[in-house]
Amino acid sequence: MEKFWNRFKFYFIGLSFGSLLVYFMFGNRGCAWLPENRVKNMIGEKELVIGDSLFQVLSCFNLSNVDIYELLKNKGEVVFDKSSTRDTPKVYFLEAENENGWYAAEFALHEETKKAEVVGLHKLDQEPCRNIETAKILRVLSLPREDIMHIIEAQEIRILSKAKCQLACLNLNKDDVLIFHQTADIDLKASKPRLHPNPIYVLNGKINGETYIFTYIIGENRTRISDISSQTECDCEDL
Repeated sequence: MEKFWNRFKFYFIGLSFGSLLVYFMFGNRGCAWLPENRVKNMIGEKELVIGDSLFQVLSCFNLSNVDIYELLKNKGEVVFDKSSTRDTPKVYFLEAENENGWYAAEFALHEETKKAEVVGLHKLDQEPCRNIETAKILRVLSLPREDIMHIIEAQEIRILSKAKCQLACLNLNKDDVLIFHQTADIDLKASKPRLHPNPIYVLNGKINGETYIFTYIIGENRTRISDISSQTECDCEDL
């Protein structure tokens, strides 16, 4: 029995040291099991929406969708004392600091749906912003452009058969097509970022002064350009 306890003691010391080493090397990023990171992951896995009234406050506070998503990354901290974890839905209070100072948002986690809603906004040393909109309409708070670009570029970009036909028909250069997304605008209404299992992003932009619309399908191993459209008609529908 004494040998067992000695082994257990050394095992526990080694485990504790290893856990501390991981924490100091990687910070919270390496500890998805920590309560704070579990909350961020739960919110981040859902589609983020905001009411039209709060959207006005967002602008009044000089905040954007980028600032809200930053709360769910390493910059944000979950303040459990200000959160309502026993209510339905649970509401979590997250705060962070940007170049304009401290700010915070409250997120309602609707477990029965695939949505998380921004239900409160706060800014240090600033009076509450007045809004005249109702709270009846919810709008999707889109991912920051930087994050969408990362999703598109995270894996190899391939051109599908139909898009190859359109590429030839429109006399486009393949190299220009593969970097089109870097300067194009994201059509949020036409895109389907939550489509399972393959999200779709639609981008509008120009190549050599001409306007084009590209459709990107995000796969598990590659990003695929599935459609290239413009004012010129191409007979590629059957591919």
